[in-house]
Amino acid sequence: MARIRIFLPALALLLAGCSGVWVPEKIENRVGELTTRAVLEQMPLHKDPAWQTYLEKLGGKIAAVSERPAYHYRYYIVESSTVNAFAVPDGSVFVTTGLLKYAGQDPAALAGVLAHEIGHIARRHGAETLQAKLGYGLITFIVFGFENSAAKQAGAMSTQIMELGYGREMELEADLCSARYLVRLGYPPDASLKFLRILLPLQKGGEDLALAKYLRSHPQTGERISYVESYLAGSLKPPGNMPK
Repeated sequence: MARIRIFLPALALLLAGCSGVWVPEKIENRVGELTTRAVLEQMPLHKDPAWQTYLEKLGGKIAAVSERPAYHYRYYIVESSTVNAFAVPDGSVFVTTGLLKYAGQDPAALAGVLAHEIGHIARRHGAETLQAKLGYGLITFIVFGFENSAAKQAGAMSTQIMELGYGREMELEADLCSARYLVRLGYPPDASLKFLRILLPLQKGGEDLALAKYLRSHPQTGERISYVESYLAGSLKPPGNMPK
């Protein structure tokens, strides 16, 4: 036990000196699985084979042009009047029936939403956030395995991230991912803004309760639109670790 007590701080110092995300993909998957299980226990699946097939095909095309094309993505439509979509570190992408009410009639709008969520997974935002928030606790998770208090803490933290969003910088980065992926697929340059432009007048007209959670977990819609427009116009340099 004494050796372990010495080893853990040493490992913490070593990993702290590493740049980027050092969380192993195996851990990312396991935490994501716990989160996906929790979501599916709380939100019933929307059983519409046509919509499910459409979502899987569209998501598959987008994922194929992302930074992690071989990752195991899965797509779920869940019953909820809340307008929301969110990504889980294990590759699960959830879209609510409430969101389909606004984005489901415009293929480009829905593609933009999916591309944004796939961007979170491709850029490993979930793993990066867990790494930042759990730190030493996540290291014990790595060393001692999945079935301990650190695992439960990581799963709970991941679920909270789904509720609150990834934070301003990561949400804006996912918006840029959405723009890049859709351009690669041949969509018009501003296709990723379709859903945001649907949201903007709704937000200005007074916040719908069904929209409230989505709007709270993301930067202001106008800021997101301006950010992507600047990127598309070439006047905004993407983050240093993000390919053009």
